[in-house]
Amino acid sequence: MEIEARVEITWHYGDEERARAIAEAIQVDNEGMPEGLKKSLNLETRWVDGAVGTKVKYRGEIDTLIKALDDLVFSIKIAEEMTEKV
Repeated sequence: MEIEARVEITWHYGDEERARAIAEAIQVDNEGMPEGLKKSLNLETRWVDGAVGTKVKYRGEIDTLIKALDDLVFSIKIAEEMTEKV
């Protein structure tokens, strides 16, 4: 079943520097997405006032969207862990 979805997720850190580092790491990951997936999935991650926000536009099978969101959350978790150690 094909769906069309728009999702916006925000993580609040209260630390502008950390939010910027996380957002930049995630946006690089977003840009490295396979070409075939870029046609149906658009991800954009930015930071503002100590928060990281990701906007997702998607058209396709729901399973692919779920996997992409899962990958996004996992990437955020890794970026959070890395910024805690710095």
